[in-house]
Amino acid sequence: MIPAFIVIGILLLLYLGFFLENRRFVVRRETIRHSKVCQPLTAVQVSDLHDCRFGTDQEKLLAAIRDVHPDLILITGDLFNRHNKRAHKNAYAIVRGAVQIAPVWFAEGNHECALGETGEQYLAEIRKMGVHILRDEYADLGSVRLIGLTQYASPQALATMLDETRLNIVMAHRPELFPIYAGTGADVVLSGHAHGGQIRIFGIGVFAPGQGFFPKFTSGQYGWGTSLLHVSRGLGNTILVPRVFDTPELNVLQFEMIESKENEHVC
Repeated sequence: MIPAFIVIGILLLLYLGFFLENRRFVVRRETIRHSKVCQPLTAVQVSDLHDCRFGTDQEKLLAAIRDVHPDLILITGDLFNRHNKRAHKNAYAIVRGAVQIAPVWFAEGNHECALGETGEQYLAEIRKMGVHILRDEYADLGSVRLIGLTQYASPQALATMLDETRLNIVMAHRPELFPIYAGTGADVVLSGHAHGGQIRIFGIGVFAPGQGFFPKFTSGQYGWGTSLLHVSRGLGNTILVPRVFDTPELNVLQFEMIESKENEHVC
């Protein structure tokens, strides 16, 4: 029989290992190909930071973003943490640095929404810093239409914002709603929220809010009709259970052209 102190020691080492793993991040690069891409575009997706810190004044994160030389920085929700209404220092730090690198666009997540008036104050502050906030709104950036949705935007609202002559990139925090967005004809949807399934076993997420156990949309790219979804595993955590085999990630998305007759018409 194994002595209890050995078992406790092993469990402690495992916990510390997973705890330390949650304090680092990886840069995950992915290519998104679409017939409506008129010229290469590099975007950094920052999702589910939850006010976590990666280096003094977020310097590790900011250095990784600088190395990419992005055209856009897209924050897909949960920059803040609803469980701690005073937690904003690290969120502000990444924003202050990011706006010096490239234009920053933001769509809210469930944590900003749950923060109520405090969340509104936080959003007002990052707007002052230079962040472009889209709440069921869009902005045209050349051949790209960037759309930011609130948590439960209606498909009718999204449908009215789509432009068939542009690449429609939709920032929508909750990936479980992707089939609804795809039904409107959205080209590319960027989401977070699932935290990679929190625990990943053989590359499969175990649990995600809004999807339950063994969720469908947790990490990477998914297709539905002519629409594509990219789900970031995100950077932070808000529960006591650490990420397991689920390292926090910063996403670099390279949009590339697919040659087609449709592309010739759009571009």
